[in-house]
Amino acid sequence: MSLRDQVLERAVEQHGYVTTRDARDLGIDPTQLRLMAARGRLERVARGVYRVPVLPRTEHDELAEAVAWTLGRGVVSHESALVLHGLSDVNPSRIQLMVPRDNHPRAAGGELYRLHRRVLKPEDVTERDDLPVTTVARTIRDCLAAGTDPAQLRRALDEAVVQGLVRPPEVDALREEIDNHGASGRAKG
Repeated sequence: MSLRDQVLERAVEQHGYVTTRDARDLGIDPTQLRLMAARGRLERVARGVYRVPVLPRTEHDELAEAVAWTLGRGVVSHESALVLHGLSDVNPSRIQLMVPRDNHPRAAGGELYRLHRRVLKPEDVTERDDLPVTTVARTIRDCLAAGTDPAQLRRALDEAVVQGLVRPPEVDALREEIDNHGASGRAKG
């Protein structure tokens, strides 16, 4: 398989994006991506992140670019995850990503993203539209801790139940956490 075909195949799996980390994983010298960009076969979007221009943009292109910006180590989280799961119409000012504590991207573009640092358990991560995203339960808990309006989270949980995205035992626990958080917030206010 040619270098171009390998890059294209990986990019198809990632909404059109490929990173220097992907190149290394494929056994390709990452400088080849720069050369492909110089020839117009790739677009450089950020340091170490490229997009294949012949692939169509997707509904979640911004989220895919954000995950690529973390060199594939980020997971869509918090309110951005609520939107990706289709549970809310919140509009966070920046795309929110959960990254490992040792992930410190230095590339331009960081002002577009809000990074939360935590090592996620495998059971806290799922995929939605081929993007890594925190599970609904993890998302609701993270949003609650970050100060998202409990009423918004109740509606998101109701929608998750309708879509079958949460298991019945989780639903009661999440409702209780939301209600307790809302009650403690009213007591403080």
